[in-house]
Amino acid sequence: MNSPPLNNMRRNKAGAIGRGLDSFVVREWFAVDPAACISDLTAQQILREYEHSYRWWFKFPGKNEQDQIKAAFDKAVQIWTLKRTAHGKRSKRENVERVLRKSSEKFAQREIERLSSKATEALFNDQFTPWWQSLRNYICTCVPREVADRFADYLAGFLLVQENETPRSTAHWKKEKGKEQEEVTNTDWRQVKKLLKKLAGGSSVRSSMLPATANPPQQESLKTRLIVLMFQELVALDYSRKLIADKYLPMVWNAIGEGIRDSSLLRVERRSRQRTRRSK
Repeated sequence: MNSPPLNNMRRNKAGAIGRGLDSFVVREWFAVDPAACISDLTAQQILREYEHSYRWWFKFPGKNEQDQIKAAFDKAVQIWTLKRTAHGKRSKRENVERVLRKSSEKFAQREIERLSSKATEALFNDQFTPWWQSLRNYICTCVPREVADRFADYLAGFLLVQENETPRSTAHWKKEKGKEQEEVTNTDWRQVKKLLKKLAGGSSVRSSMLPATANPPQQESLKTRLIVLMFQELVALDYSRKLIADKYLPMVWNAIGEGIRDSSLLRVERRSRQRTRRSK
């Protein structure tokens, strides 16, 4: 794979490196400067044509949703039991509750099956829609259309980085030692990384011989930068920061299974503005 060094990417943000880009290079570029990356037409095309394995925005009822449905029916059982046996004996109340609870369990299961069937049908009907287009269609239901394309690009880039990232705390691999396999620790991995960087010409040069997971970008750091960029674009459209944090961004990130609370979003954005003011 002939990939331009990462420092060359930084010097060519206007799109001069468009020729020769591939998903590996786009991933590295996006991790360094997501806004510049998605502004390059070639990089943008690669992000939009990349097919990820899952479409998280088609929501199937998980354990939490199933528990919520069952809890709602349980509460209804208690209310109806009290209404029907307000002045009755305890034994009568227990019998009524038993009958109602049996029925509620059936209705709860039917509701769970209905939601699962609905999600399955929607996913089946969407199977021939390209991955990015499907995501963009969902994003349009969450945010103004003026930013839907860019937000879909941000999420596509985030997933491309995430799917090829090996967490440093758990990174491990194995090497052959005779007939046995010996586990290699992070210390060994760092030594290999230093050697490969030296062979590639120094720590400032990223070469194709350097493994994709040798120095993975920090997922939370990238997420923070994307959240700040999304805030900036929505604020530019005159939306308040509180509305953005309460309504728009939680739905956007939930599209790829990244649940974020509104308080966390506001805190991230506020700290970013404070750092910007201090640096001026």
